[in-house]
Parts: sequence; C-alpha cells; structure tokens
Amino acid sequence: MLVAKELERLGLVAGSSGNVSARVQERGRPLLVITPTSRSYSSLRVRDVVVIDYEGEPMRGTLPPSSETMLHVAVYQARRDVGAVIHTHSIYASACAVAGLEVPPLLDEMVVYLGGGIKVAEYGFPGTTELGAKACAALGDRKAVLLRNHGMVGVGATLEEAMGVCRLVERAAHIFVMASLLGSPTPLPADVVEKERALYGMRLRAEGGPS
Repeated sequence: MLVAKELERLGLVAGSSGNVSARVQERGRPLLVITPTSRSYSSLRVRDVVVIDYEGEPMRGTLPPSSETMLHVAVYQARRDVGAVIHTHSIYASACAVAGLEVPPLLDEMVVYLGGGIKVAEYGFPGTTELGAKACAALGDRKAVLLRNHGMVGVGATLEEAMGVCRLVERAAHIFVMASLLGSPTPLPADVVEKERALYGMRLRAEGGPS
C-alpha cells in the first residue's frame, strides 16, 4: 500500500491507473497480493489489497483485483527471480511506449540495474493474457519493459527494487526524450554494455533468475 501511494506521490501513476503486486506463499501454494481495480491510491487502505491465486481467483479481500492481474501472473510464471511487479503510466516512459521507441542503453545504471535498453512490447489489449505474453517476450531477462500505447512494467526481487526500477526507467526515458530534442542520443559503447551486462547477469543468477 505504501508503495502504491509513493507511486502517486512521484507522479508515476494518476488516480487509479497502474497496479502493484507481490509474490507470496501460503502453505507452499504460490499466491500474489495485488492492488484492487478502480481504487484511487489516495484512498487505498491495507484492507483493500487482494490476495489471489495464479488463475486470478480471489483468496482474500472483498474488492475485485486489478484489471491487469493476468499481466502480473504472466511475469511471475516466466521469471522465478521476480518477487514484485509494478505497472505505471509515467509520462516519459508512456511517451516512448506510444511512439514505439526503445530507450537505448544511455546510462551505465540502465545496464547494471535494468539489464540494458528498455524494449517495447508488441501491443496487447489491456487485461488479457495476450498482453502478459507479449510483455514477457519483450522483457526477457531484464527488469523493465515498455507496453506499446500503454505504459511500462518494472520488476524486482522486492517491492523496493521494483520501485527503484520504475524510477530509473522514468528518469532514463526523460533523458532520452530531452536528448532527442537536442540532437541524437548516443548509447554507451558496445564493449561497455557487454561488460556491464556480464555484471548484471551475475546478479540475476544470484537471485535465481534466467541464466
């Protein structure tokens, strides 16, 4: 809940847009906690979050889960290292998603913490398993992906990491847009990206992620 409110405070979402989830276990059964649909973050309370299974069926809570539940489920099923998923509608990341522009690896921290440039997933209708599949295909082993004509998704081992990913993505997208106005953004040299990707891969494997 605090993460959801922080997203609104930072301007990464507005009103009830976007959603937040975390992976949990109950008696060995994989479940997830997710924000409810159509509920303003400013009025969100702890009792409002919903516990659901991987079929999207509510296990605990009285409100309907996020309309993007299957997007979150798809990420958890594809990435065992992911413990939290955040979907935002932040301005600059969304602008790149609408333009269909990948944010190239412009900054060292993009490669070290996100895994490289931020790719754009093919368009998928909101709330569908198709959207989840296309998001995962473009996400690969990285920590963030842009959703075509929609927004972005950031993932992490924890909610804190996923929040940091979302903030970094918006900053990188902002820099990319501003640099494009000034001229032609210059990505990091290929050999630097290769070395930093190796560091990223080591961290990811330590977290139990894709090899």
